[in-house]
Amino acid sequence: MNYSPFVGQSAKSHPNGVMRMTCITILLLLMSTGSLAGKPEPLCVLSPAVMPESWRPRGEAQKGLSRAEPWSQSEAKDAEYAIKKGLDEIIGLFLKRPSAVQDIWDESVAALLEVTYSSANKPSFDAVARDSALRNLAMLIDPYIKHGAKTAKCDEFVKLLPLAIYAHKFYPAKDPRTRKMVALTNAGYRDCGSFANAIDFDYKNRFSEKKLSSDKVFDLVLWSLYLIEAELYPDIELPAESREFSPALWRFLETYPLAGASEFKKGAWNEEFVVIAYLATHIAFIPTGNHRYPIYIEDSPKLYRFHRENFYPVLQMGELDLVAEFVDSLRQYGCTAENDLQVRDGTRYLLNIFHDGKDRWMAYREQDETDEDVNDYDLVHKAWTGMLGVRIRNIEPAEPGTYGGVVRSWLPHPR
Repeated sequence: MNYSPFVGQSAKSHPNGVMRMTCITILLLLMSTGSLAGKPEPLCVLSPAVMPESWRPRGEAQKGLSRAEPWSQSEAKDAEYAIKKGLDEIIGLFLKRPSAVQDIWDESVAALLEVTYSSANKPSFDAVARDSALRNLAMLIDPYIKHGAKTAKCDEFVKLLPLAIYAHKFYPAKDPRTRKMVALTNAGYRDCGSFANAIDFDYKNRFSEKKLSSDKVFDLVLWSLYLIEAELYPDIELPAESREFSPALWRFLETYPLAGASEFKKGAWNEEFVVIAYLATHIAFIPTGNHRYPIYIEDSPKLYRFHRENFYPVLQMGELDLVAEFVDSLRQYGCTAENDLQVRDGTRYLLNIFHDGKDRWMAYREQDETDEDVNDYDLVHKAWTGMLGVRIRNIEPAEPGTYGGVVRSWLPHPR
């Protein structure tokens, strides 16, 4: 649903005042009939009748999801089981193929750690996930320790920064492993010579262009996640402009077009739309810190609207990873399978996929995708996103000194 522009904002008044009065009259009529974006989007909705037209269920995919039936306790238990199995799958893959840790790099840690964010899990589950994430982190850091590297080049900065951040998360600040990774990260940055060289983008000059490809914007979103995290650790030496980057990026993203499925002839099956949809779900990671902290409609009404209006087209297209990321994003607004139809339909759809694969997320294959087409990252990503899509959560408060607190300090609606 698109908001109408403010009628008459730039209109020139006619000398006799007739045009001015006409514009005011039209504005009042539009406001009184509710056609001028008078109603804000609702937050969590169970009834299609209450939904804006553009949100409502359509297509065949959701017909078997028993929309009239409330979310049940047995389904909640089933989701908990699917999360446990997903964690087992990811751990098992890394144990069977340790080389996958190096190949996937810091995401081999994130895939295990993020299921503990805003945790509503049993402590024993979170302990297993964190221990496994720590094991992968050690596999990435140990070569730097053993080889005694004393410096780093600019092209290593992008790989070192997330390791320094995770070292801070897992090890004490004075731990030699933390000091080592921070020292190498700082050396890599210094070798770059400038912030623009470090991130391969001069944002001060190029955000005004507004013609960046979705892939390039996607990379900038990922940089934003790293840089906000890095602000929490003063020993990671980054310039002031690194702290200015994410607020500038957020302002840019508010002007960046996110074309919906209806704008493409093939709808949600269009490859360009799929890239845009993944970009949208990752933009939501910026305020939430990979879905630890809350996000609100007013943070970006456009982003919220994109998720809502494209939910059922994405569900109809059916790709596990993308459906899961949409459900994951909607849950971070506070919507659940109990109070929101899209979250409930999406969660049921994901659980059906899980069971169709004989209780394995990694068994899922996209249309025309074969086992030979799937690499270790693809397999991990299926289970990773599947777990996050069906999990309940206790969203963490964005307190000062946290990632969420940093973001809330510069968002237009700090809450």
